[in-house]
Amino acid sequence: MAKYAKDTDVPVSRSKLHIERLLTDWGIEEYFFGTSSRGDGIGFKFSDKTYKLSVPVANDCSEKTRRQMWRILFMSLKMKLEEIDAGLITFEDQFLSQMALPNGSTVGQFMKLPENIALLNKSEMPLMLTA
Repeated sequence: MAKYAKDTDVPVSRSKLHIERLLTDWGIEEYFFGTSSRGDGIGFKFSDKTYKLSVPVANDCSEKTRRQMWRILFMSLKMKLEEIDAGLITFEDQFLSQMALPNGSTVGQFMKLPENIALLNKSEMPLMLTA
């Protein structure tokens, strides 16, 4: 289990508010928060591309765990944007794996498909995204 924010009393709603402020400070005006059977998450649009970040918690997890996971997401997002702002990495490189593809999956999910992993293990390129 993660150690950061394990005893936080910051409500999920406040972490979401902090994320919202962080995104708007970056000029990101299109974003959403969601909940599904796979967990919670956020999505946002930047430079005409959509990005999705997950908070993989079970629907039956404790409120304490949900608070911790949302706090970790906020701090992670904040640090990623700080790295970009400092010129250590580009936005595109920082968030490439979370970029949404036309079918709703992300680049990271596509690259983790068994057939793509097998190709990479053989030092071969995965098929194009449109194949």
